[in-house]
Amino acid sequence: MHALTLALALLAQTGPDKKVDLGDKKDQLAAVTDGKGHYLLFNAKEPLSGPTFYGDGKTFHLVRTIGGGASGTESFGLTLWDPRVYRETNTYAYFNMKDESRVFEVTCGDLTTKLTKVPKDELAKLVSDGDFRGHRWTRLPTNLFRDDSGTYYLVDRLRTDDSMDRRDWRVFVGPRGKMKLAPLKDVVDDEQGQIFATKDGSLRLVTGTGEKKWVKGKTELKLTEVGLDSFRNARMVYVELGPYMGERLGTPCDDLM
Repeated sequence: MHALTLALALLAQTGPDKKVDLGDKKDQLAAVTDGKGHYLLFNAKEPLSGPTFYGDGKTFHLVRTIGGGASGTESFGLTLWDPRVYRETNTYAYFNMKDESRVFEVTCGDLTTKLTKVPKDELAKLVSDGDFRGHRWTRLPTNLFRDDSGTYYLVDRLRTDDSMDRRDWRVFVGPRGKMKLAPLKDVVDDEQGQIFATKDGSLRLVTGTGEKKWVKGKTELKLTEVGLDSFRNARMVYVELGPYMGERLGTPCDDLM
C-alpha cells in the first residue's frame, strides 16, 4: 500500500472499536516498556510519520501526536496529545529517544519514566498477537461557559479527523467537580447558531451577535465563555470539572503520571 494511502487509512480509523490494519508499517514498528505491563509502539524508521500506539501488551490504541522533531538517527521527540498534563514550564507530554536508542523516556507533567526497548522476539509476538485499534478517546469539547453563580456549561461532540463532522452533541451542567450530563431533547446547529434544548432549559449560542445564554422558562442567564485554547482551561475540563474525570484517554499518561 502506498505510504500516503496507508497514512490516510490509519487516520480514518479513529474509534476504539475499529481495528487498524498496519499494512507495511508492521515491519517498521519497535516497542518500549516500563516493565510493568505498559507498552508504547512506534515507527522506528520514521517516528514522526507514525503510527504510534499505547497499550497493555494485548490491546493497543492509536496515540494522537501533535508535533515532534528529530536529529538524524541520534534522537527524536514526539509531542503527545494529553490535556491533563499542565505545568508552567512544560505544557506537553513527550515521548523521547536519545543517544541513538540507548535512552527512551516518557514525560507526563513532572514525572519522567525511563523505558527499555523490547527484544525482537517479544516485539514480534506483540505485533503478531496484538489487537490494534483506533484512538481510545473520541470526545471533543467545543464550548465552555460559566454563569455568575459558578455553574459551568460544557458542550462536546464526537471527535473524528473530519472537522466538518458534527455529530453526537452533549451538554453537561453543574458546579466544578459536580457537572452532570443534561440529556438533550433537541439540537439546532446551523449558520445562525446553536440551541441545545434539555429537560431543564436551553443553552443558546447565537452567531454574529455573540449572544450566549441559558434559558429556563422566562429566566435568562447571560454566560461568560471560558476559552478552551489555554492549557490551564483545557486541563480543567479533563481533570476538575467532572465529565471526564477518571477517564482513560489512551495515552501513556493514563498510567505514567
